[in-house]
Amino acid sequence: MNKKTWKTVGYFYREVCKEKPVYIVFLLFAILLMAILPFVNILFPRYIIDELLGQRRVEVLARLVVAMVILNWAIQGLITIFERENYKLDHWFEQYFDKKFVLRSMEMDFEHTENPEVLNQSNKARDGMGWYSGGLLGLSNCFKEIVASFITLLGVMVIIAGASPLLFIIALLSVAGGSYIVSKMNGLEIATFNKGPQINRAFWYIHDILGESRYGKDIRLYGAKRMLTRKGEESFRGLYHLFKELEDGKRKWGCLSAVIAMCEGIGIYLYLGYLAVIEKITIGQFTMLITSAIAFRTGLQNMITQLQELEKKTGFMGEYITFMEYKDAMVKGHRKVPDMSHPRIEFKNVSFCYPRTEQYVLKNIDLTIEPGEHLSVVGLNGAGKTTFIKLLCRMYDVTEGEILVNGVNIQEYEYDQYMKLLSVVFQDFKLFSMSIRDNLRMGNWEKEAEYLEVLCELSGIKEKVDSLPNGLDTLIFKYFDEEGIEPSGGEQQKIAIARAIYKDAPVVVLDEPTAALDPVAEYEIYKQFDRLVGGKTAVYISHRLSSCKFCDKIAVFAEHTLAEYGTHDELVKQPEGIYAEMFQAQAQYYV
Repeated sequence: MNKKTWKTVGYFYREVCKEKPVYIVFLLFAILLMAILPFVNILFPRYIIDELLGQRRVEVLARLVVAMVILNWAIQGLITIFERENYKLDHWFEQYFDKKFVLRSMEMDFEHTENPEVLNQSNKARDGMGWYSGGLLGLSNCFKEIVASFITLLGVMVIIAGASPLLFIIALLSVAGGSYIVSKMNGLEIATFNKGPQINRAFWYIHDILGESRYGKDIRLYGAKRMLTRKGEESFRGLYHLFKELEDGKRKWGCLSAVIAMCEGIGIYLYLGYLAVIEKITIGQFTMLITSAIAFRTGLQNMITQLQELEKKTGFMGEYITFMEYKDAMVKGHRKVPDMSHPRIEFKNVSFCYPRTEQYVLKNIDLTIEPGEHLSVVGLNGAGKTTFIKLLCRMYDVTEGEILVNGVNIQEYEYDQYMKLLSVVFQDFKLFSMSIRDNLRMGNWEKEAEYLEVLCELSGIKEKVDSLPNGLDTLIFKYFDEEGIEPSGGEQQKIAIARAIYKDAPVVVLDEPTAALDPVAEYEIYKQFDRLVGGKTAVYISHRLSSCKFCDKIAVFAEHTLAEYGTHDELVKQPEGIYAEMFQAQAQYYV
C-alpha cells in the first residue's frame, strides 16, 4: 500500500475514534469472528467423514455435527449483530462527513469557489465519498476482509504446508495471476474516475436547468429546448462511452480470471485425488485439504483483491481529503473588532489582479469613506466597481496596498466579526427556498422579530406579504410547497434590500441589484433605500447615476482606476469630465 492509502485510512479512522470509538470495537470483534469461521468448516468435516468411514460411533458423530452447526450459527449470528450496529453508525458518519464537506465549501476562501480546478475537485470529493468508494462503509468492508483473510491464511498455511508443499505452490501461482488481473481492472476504474468529473458536471448542469422552473421562460422564448437537450445528450453519450469502455475492459480481464481459476481447481483435485488413491491421505484429510486449498486460494485472492480495492477506494476517498485540505491564502487575523458603529474606511494605494491572472482589475486606488458618509461608485461596466466591493467584503485580499477600517488593516481583524460590519446586496443576489421571514432574518437571528413588520412597511413589501395566506411564513419558490410564491424581479429586490437593512450592519452596500430596472424605477428604489439606511455608512454601485444626487461623495471608476472623486456639484461642473458626460447623457431621468 502506498502513502496515500495509509494517510486516507488514518484520516478517516482518526475521525471515527474521535466521534464514535465504539465503531472500532464492533469492527474488531467482527474481524476476529470472520477469521475463525472458516476453520469450523475446514476441521469438523474431516473428523465427521473419517468417523463415518471408520468406527461410525453415533454419539461422536452427533457431537461433531451439533458442535459444527452451533458454532456456525453462533459465529455468523454475532458477526451479523456487530455488522448491523456498525451499519447504523455508517449512516451517521455519512451525514457527518457530508456536513464537514458542506461547511468546508462555505468557509473556504471565496476565490476557490470561482476556480474551475477547485470545482472539479469538489465534484471528485463528492463522487469519491459516494458510489465510487462506498464511503466509510466501503472502507471498513475492505479493512475487515483484509485483516480477517490474513488471520485465516496463517492457520490454513499451517494445515496445507504440513500436508503438501506442492499444493501450497499451486495455489500461490494461481493467486499471483489473479492478483495481476485485479490490478488491471482497478486501473481501469481509476482512469474512468479521473476522466469523469468534468463530463459529469456538464451533464448535471444541463439536467438541473431543464428541470428548473426559473429557466423555463427563457428556454421557451428562445426555443432553447432543442439546443439544451442536444448538449445534455452529448454529455450523456460521453458518460455512456466512458463507462462502456470500462465494462468492456473489465469483461476481458474477468474471462481470463475465470480460466485461471478453472485450471487451478482441476490441478488441485487431480493431485489430491491421486494422493487419496495411493492412500497417502484419508478421505477425511482429502476433504479437509480440498477445503483448505479453496480457503487458501479464496483467502489470499480475497486479501490481495481487497488490498487493491482498498488502494482504489482510498484513492477515491483521498479526493475528499484533498478538497478538505485546500490551503486558504486569505489572511485571517485574531484582532477583536471594537465598537464599529461609525467606521472610517480607507483604501490606500490598493491594486488588485484576480488569482491566476496578471492583469490588474484595480490600480492605485486611494479613497476614504468617512463615518456615516453615503458614497456613490459609478462607471461603465468592467471598470472595477464590483471588484472594489469584493475587496472591502474580503472575498479577496488586495494584491498591493491595504484597506484600513478605523486605522487598522482589515486583515488583522477576526474574519467572522469583520463580516458583521457589512451588509451587501449584490447584482446577482440570491433568495433561498425558505419562508420570507427566514430570508429576512438570515443575517441577524438575534434581532427582535417584531421589527420585521415595520421593515416590511418601510421596504414596500407589506402589501404583498399581507395578501399571502401564510404571510411572512410563506415559502419563496415552489421547491417544497405548492403554495410557495414566485416573486417578481422587483419583489425579490425589495426582499433582498429588506434583508440587508434587517442585518443592521454599520456599512450597507448596494451593488447594482436594480440593474434590470429602468432608470426611473431604479432611482425610486435607491431613494427609498437611502431613507432606510439613515445615518449608516452606505456605498451605492451603478453604471447609472440613480444614487448620485443624494450621496455625499461620488467616485468615478474608469480603466480600472479612480478617475474622478468629489460631490455631485463638483463633478458635474468639470469640463469634459467623465461624470459630467455620463450625467448629461442620463439627466432626463433625474432632473
